[in-house]
Amino acid sequence: MVLSYKGMDGQAHQGQLVVNADRVDELIKIFGQLYQMRYPIAKMLTPDHYVNADDELSMEDNNTSGYNCRDIPDTDRWSYHAYGRAIDINPLINPYHDVNGVQPKNGGPYLDRTRRDPGLLHDGDQTVLAFTDRGWTWGGHWTDPIDYQHFELR
Repeated sequence: MVLSYKGMDGQAHQGQLVVNADRVDELIKIFGQLYQMRYPIAKMLTPDHYVNADDELSMEDNNTSGYNCRDIPDTDRWSYHAYGRAIDINPLINPYHDVNGVQPKNGGPYLDRTRRDPGLLHDGDQTVLAFTDRGWTWGGHWTDPIDYQHFELR
């Protein structure tokens, strides 16, 4: 699907997300709300813009994405991304971390959640609520791993 978003430059942009058909209508509403709030998104490209649809490369590039055929790190289970039922937003500045480290590998400085960089997600902010008020789970509420970029709806 093609969505409008406010870029880090404050300007309107269009991007693409690949998601499951049963998530399209709701995500159009959520991203419309984010647009109205002027929440900044770095970029929104489909996985094929990265060599072998490499998720690490996409995250290092701070690319907001949905579908990616991959497992959950360090497990033999499919990620909700593999079903098109999860979204990662500004993953560089909203990194994933567990006992093995941080993803993307250049996201370490953003584990400091006292930062107020544009696009950083914080518990209770309007962007997180745009998802959680609709029943989505935010990975920033998890304890192991903590996945600040991740929203999923089971």
